[in-house]
Amino acid sequence: MKLKLIAAGFVAALMLVPVASANQHHHRQSVTQLKAHVRASATNHRSVVSAAVAYLQLDRATIAADLRAGQSLAQIATAQGKTADGLVTALLAPAKLRLDAAVAAGRLTSDKETAFLARLRTVVTAIVNHASTAHVAPVRVSTASILKPALAYLQLDLRGVIAQLRSGKTLAQVAVAQGKTAAGLVDAVVASVKAQLDARVVAGKLTAAQETSFLATLQTNVAKLVNG
Repeated sequence: MKLKLIAAGFVAALMLVPVASANQHHHRQSVTQLKAHVRASATNHRSVVSAAVAYLQLDRATIAADLRAGQSLAQIATAQGKTADGLVTALLAPAKLRLDAAVAAGRLTSDKETAFLARLRTVVTAIVNHASTAHVAPVRVSTASILKPALAYLQLDLRGVIAQLRSGKTLAQVAVAQGKTAAGLVDAVVASVKAQLDARVVAGKLTAAQETSFLATLQTNVAKLVNG
């Protein structure tokens, strides 16, 4: 009888071992899944932009435009009188709330939460400081944008200018014949195009740097054209 009781107890003990092991495995798996979900939530594009909108007090369209122009979230934050570190903290706030709840529920220790948040902060900081290469579309203006101010400055129609060019004159010589100057002709064309580009800059369709670069090239090319 005693042997049967001992055997029964031994079997029962053996049966309890895998149960405990299974519970520990489930706990580890649960914590791993929690961390993975928290990491994904803190670093996915939608969450990052939503947190940036709230912290920076900017709309999504403005943030998206700045990012496309090559700015980092850190630079956008600075321009808004905020800090990159403050934005990182804002991005991590939802993650910390979830992990705090896990600690309170006994699913995670405080030390492990601190270590995990430190690693996550490194990842999020890299996201905030990352600046993508700006997509710079070529600046284009129509032929009419150059012809119209040139003809207006010379006070001639297109046929009149073509006739003089066919006679062997340069545009600089045509300008002098009209009582004007070659430099004035170049400036008239560049000023007219600049007015158009200024409007694009104001509308956010062009950056000031793009405009400056294009106008410098235009000035050189128009001067070459005018002087033959």
